[in-house]
Amino acid sequence: MIDMRVRATGPAGRLVRIGGRAVHVLGTEPPDGVPGGTPTVVFESGLAAPVQAWTWVREAVTPHARTVSYERAGTGFSGRAPGPRAVPRLAAELGEVLDALAVTGPVVLVGHSFGGLVTRCFAGRYPHRVAGLVLVDALHPEELRRSATQRRGMAWLEQSLQLSALRALLRLGRREIADQFTELPETAARQARERMHVPGVWRTAAAELVAWKNADPADLTGGPFPAHSTLGVVISGESLRNDAAHRKLQDELCALAPDPVVTLVRDASHFGLVLEREHGRTVADTINTVLATANVPDGEGEHVAR
Repeated sequence: MIDMRVRATGPAGRLVRIGGRAVHVLGTEPPDGVPGGTPTVVFESGLAAPVQAWTWVREAVTPHARTVSYERAGTGFSGRAPGPRAVPRLAAELGEVLDALAVTGPVVLVGHSFGGLVTRCFAGRYPHRVAGLVLVDALHPEELRRSATQRRGMAWLEQSLQLSALRALLRLGRREIADQFTELPETAARQARERMHVPGVWRTAAAELVAWKNADPADLTGGPFPAHSTLGVVISGESLRNDAAHRKLQDELCALAPDPVVTLVRDASHFGLVLEREHGRTVADTINTVLATANVPDGEGEHVAR
């Protein structure tokens, strides 16, 4: 029987104060034996997703690099931030998180779903901070304009997020939340579910969705993809089967760099890519490949292969 009680476990990581608000960060230090200058791997989640969503992926990456996963403002245990939840603003807030954690060297960014928009924008706006980018079934900046499937689903998704906020406010939907994150280890699953009962989490996700819907796609990229950065792209087979336009859009993401590391996981769903152990390890393999071949600046600011 599924236990539907909500346990107040508290944040799994630590709360970092940035601009008067708290940001929930879960990180690891560089393991022994990792060469100096190895980029930090930074995880950017999809809408409403807690840091625990990366559990399997992070577990397989931590032997190779320092890792940072965090919850965007208004998500999980992170406090709300002023202003619209537009992608460029979210990318700027990611920079603030890295500054607060003293992550001064180049990073390898990993973005799943909506998080792919944030990481792509960050790479365009702050190319000197990015050694590599891994897009995990990431949204394309022109997804809504070019995918009829995405346009049809937008109204339903927006309504679903608003309904989830209302149900959380009324303390309903316990059984549905208890059925989420069951692919994760028990402790991580319990921690992930806890904040799903907070109305603000769903309101924030809805605000991010609406800001994306109303954005000019040209404003989402932040600039050209950094020529020196290594690119990885992971695609779920389910996404290709469900949306005829998705393959073309993913092909265009792959074309951002001349020699991308591309992984198609045919039997994975969009969320299963990160939530299921087997698929999470495959995502981690792509990240570790990008990490091993990423370009980092030398002492004179030139980028050299590791």
